[in-house]
Amino acid sequence: MRKQKIEKEIIYEGLGFPILLRNVPMVEIRENWIPDIDLNVLQKVTLLALAHQPVDLTGNQIRFIRTWLDLTQSEFGKLFGVTHPAVVKWEKKRNSVAKINLTTQRDLRLWMLDQLLTRDEDFRKAFKIIHKTKYSTKISLIKFDVPIDLVAV
Repeated sequence: MRKQKIEKEIIYEGLGFPILLRNVPMVEIRENWIPDIDLNVLQKVTLLALAHQPVDLTGNQIRFIRTWLDLTQSEFGKLFGVTHPAVVKWEKKRNSVAKINLTTQRDLRLWMLDQLLTRDEDFRKAFKIIHKTKYSTKISLIKFDVPIDLVAV
């Protein structure tokens, strides 16, 4: 029988950048405690959170978005009218702000939402919000309460 427990808080870095997870079901496998969560759901809710957060994206967050969408750096750059070296420069910032211009950052967020949202009404609401948002350069952790936020998307 597998040992299980609930961890009050953990910092999860499996997506390439830190995410604070609360009330995390954990399971012991080979004497290591790991989160017992659906990683596909975590990826999707993280993408939605990145699209909506009023904070500039970091290099590692951009890399996560690009790889989740299964795009090369060149393909990703072409989508937003920037060069391959620009994407490389953004991603090299790692956990620091990537310094993307506001128009490109908004385009990136809207493109992500277009890939994730199924209802036109949801996209129109998000469009209005994103075009009014002024993004902060202060980096903050994305936070999820696992039993509440990590439901099937």
